[in-house]
Amino acid sequence: MLGGRGFFGGHAVRLLREAGVPAIATARADANAEDRRSLRAFLHPHDVVLDAAGPFHERSAALLEVAMARGVDIVDLSDSAAYARLMVEHRADIDAHHIAVLSGCSAISAVVATLAGASSIGVPTRVDVWLAPASKETANVATARSLLASLRFGETGGTRTCEFAPVTGLAVDSALGMQLTGIWPSLQRASFWIDPHVPGLAHMLGLARAPLVRAIFAAAVPIGVRIARLTGSRAGVFALEVEGSTGTARWIARAPSGSYVVALAPAVLAVRRLASDDHAYRGLVPADAQVPIAPLLAFLREHGVTVERI
Repeated sequence: MLGGRGFFGGHAVRLLREAGVPAIATARADANAEDRRSLRAFLHPHDVVLDAAGPFHERSAALLEVAMARGVDIVDLSDSAAYARLMVEHRADIDAHHIAVLSGCSAISAVVATLAGASSIGVPTRVDVWLAPASKETANVATARSLLASLRFGETGGTRTCEFAPVTGLAVDSALGMQLTGIWPSLQRASFWIDPHVPGLAHMLGLARAPLVRAIFAAAVPIGVRIARLTGSRAGVFALEVEGSTGTARWIARAPSGSYVVALAPAVLAVRRLASDDHAYRGLVPADAQVPIAPLLAFLREHGVTVERI
């Protein structure tokens, strides 16, 4: 487990162990995702590595290159468009080395693709996703800086209110468009909106259009994280609206606490399957093939997350 000492990595290790998978957590000092020497020492043939070592938008292909040489499968929690593009560029190499790579095996894009594929609305043409995280639980410096770096302004930016959930989100870049258009070329739009779920923070982040303001905010991230932990919400909401050629589907997942499980469920299920079946996946696995709908919904329900189709 790379990044196993961080918030999401630590909870992923716990969930894997509860599922009977002997997960080993590592810190950056033990195995750095950008240091090929430490990766070669840490990874062994037939391992399955769960990668939570963000920020992914700053990552190279170092882990992938070592994994291909070692014959190691990778499941990552990335929602970075740049990292998704990097994996696509290496698709032929991944296939040639007969490993499995499940990139974006998280809420964005695996949960979205799974729910969209199960919606029975024909061929998807538009996807909008809103996330209001349990900021009191999940706020940390790494995710805050990643959010700040991914804010989108201009014609494709701004804010959008969800009509069926209490969420108004800021537009952010993500892997959603790249990963979903690879599955459904007919998709005309795939947008991701984040509500910080901290009083007043969405308005403040809306001022980050100016480079100087964004730089000030970046320097103040540790203070902002402490405020989010104090004043943020413990409940979390994840909402999806997918429009297709024959209709529209709306999904909402929510939990009074522990909603971070939505982000971890696909990866935990995929790692568990890989650990028990060497041939469960092969190649660069598309988001809609990473986790079946029934086990996903059962896992979320078991961990206190309700999922409804509205």
